[in-house]
Amino acid sequence: MPLPRKYTLANKLFTASRYPFRRLAGYPTLVNLEVTKKCNARCDFCDYWKTESEERLSDYAPVIARLRPTVVMLTGGEPLLRRDLEAVIAGIKKQSPAVYLGLITHAAMLTPKRGLALWEAGLDQLSISLDFLDERHDKARGIPGLVKKVTQTIPLLVQAGIDNLALNTVIKSDNLDQIVAMVHQCEEWGIGIAFSAYADVKVGNKEHNIRDAQMRELQRVIDELLRLKREGAPILSSSYYLSRVPKFFATGHIGGCVAGDRFVTVTPSGHVKRCSEFDAEVHFSEWTPKSIGTTDCDVCWFSCRGESQAPVISLERLKDTLLK
Repeated sequence: MPLPRKYTLANKLFTASRYPFRRLAGYPTLVNLEVTKKCNARCDFCDYWKTESEERLSDYAPVIARLRPTVVMLTGGEPLLRRDLEAVIAGIKKQSPAVYLGLITHAAMLTPKRGLALWEAGLDQLSISLDFLDERHDKARGIPGLVKKVTQTIPLLVQAGIDNLALNTVIKSDNLDQIVAMVHQCEEWGIGIAFSAYADVKVGNKEHNIRDAQMRELQRVIDELLRLKREGAPILSSSYYLSRVPKFFATGHIGGCVAGDRFVTVTPSGHVKRCSEFDAEVHFSEWTPKSIGTTDCDVCWFSCRGESQAPVISLERLKDTLLK
């Protein structure tokens, strides 16, 4: 089997050259593509796992061709539940070869063989959701043995040649003691890590919100992440995003949401909504850059939102884009 190909510098420069024209025309930079809402985890901050049946598309290439994003993240539910996921990826890449295509999975069903199959189909980034380095993660996801499976699989994926692997970690009240340690673990594995701030908007579970008594510790953790990033740690989150995490937890609000403009969510059935927390507004076949208006919402600081609000032109973001 051939080694995975990288998202080359030529790809990056070509994509970067098209970005301002597509933004001026009103196309989103990021599409979060929910290929399924079904999931075999039992997270207490999400209710997608309760999905029993759904309408799905078999081919999302026309969706991406219509929305013309720069980045597509395949999400769920749990994407690996789809047995045709490789065909989905290959179809998107054949239609839109310059799009940067990532996937987020809890990795309970991920093996080196499946990872390479996804990679060879056209995946550019493989991200694994991991919030703890110990058995607390098993309890949080409702999957016994999950953290052991993940920590054993990651080195095998790296050894197999998957050269753009990352953790997706949610900062919340019960894992502040893990955040910095997870960065160091990623350094050891030779992979990246991206962070997102917990919000209770999906099912109203406030248990994981950072408490007032934890604010000093949160600021210490964020300061350490910013220091490690400056020193070259493989932290993919921008300094802009990280520096505003304490403000979000302290106030519960950050304005200026660009959902529906710079990023949108697409459901398994191909309907477009401004983000995963809103109802679908239009089928992709009828979508235009003017289909969704301004978003009046300020109750999350998820990374897809915060990074979309980050300044487009900055030396840090340019360096990160070219070096990833």
